Amino acid sequence: MILQKHKRQITAIRQEDHAAFAGFLLEHWLDHGFPHHPDREAIIRATREHDNGWHQFDAAPRLDTKTKLPVDFQRVTPEETFQIWMEGTARFAETDPLVALLITHHAYTLHEHIHRRTGIWKDFFIGLAKRRGALRDSLGLQHNDIERLYSYLRMADLLSLQFCMNRTLGAERPERYAGYAYRRDGNQFQFRPYPFTSRRLTYALPTYPLERTGYDDVSQLQSAMKKPVIEQITIAPLERWDE
Repeated sequence: MILQKHKRQITAIRQEDHAAFAGFLLEHWLDHGFPHHPDREAIIRATREHDNGWHQFDAAPRLDTKTKLPVDFQRVTPEETFQIWMEGTARFAETDPLVALLITHHAYTLHEHIHRRTGIWKDFFIGLAKRRGALRDSLGLQHNDIERLYSYLRMADLLSLQFCMNRTLGAERPERYAGYAYRRDGNQFQFRPYPFTSRRLTYALPTYPLERTGYDDVSQLQSAMKKPVIEQITIAPLERWDE
């Protein structure tokens, strides 16, 4: 679960909904010749599905004993992380190996610089490395091939995640990534240069407003998250910024 903090409330966003938004960004991505990329559909699907392992965890969220809110995705236990990613990377191994490969590479890349290869993390990295190697070999790819394909997923994931986590993203100065400046202004996501197919895109993002004080038990939390509030997101050009 992604927890977006405001002064008066907390907004929860499910990982799968953030991933769907990342997939939407790539569906409409115009730059880098992406509309004509031979693996475009697989890359978009991998982006849209890269957090599929979180489905069960977010559907029945665990209550953080400190905050009395659903556990933030950055605070899950190693055991939970292991289960989430092993399930998520296995889901498409038989039916869509390229999608499975990109999700597996994503899982490995996310954690390789922040966790030592000891205890359960050793099993985590060994398991993912074996799965990635088998998928890579079955597709006849090299590591550099994976990196080039994965660069789209990594970019869209970052953009969507930053938007979902931070309501004041780029408020003082636009964020920058891969030559793009971008910021969030209310429910508008602004870019310069503008890389999308239409000058104004809209997206319906499911969100769950929560009380900052939290909840006494899981049943209260589940009741609060029973029905999402849809935020209408507009994607538009960013006007020139004086820096």
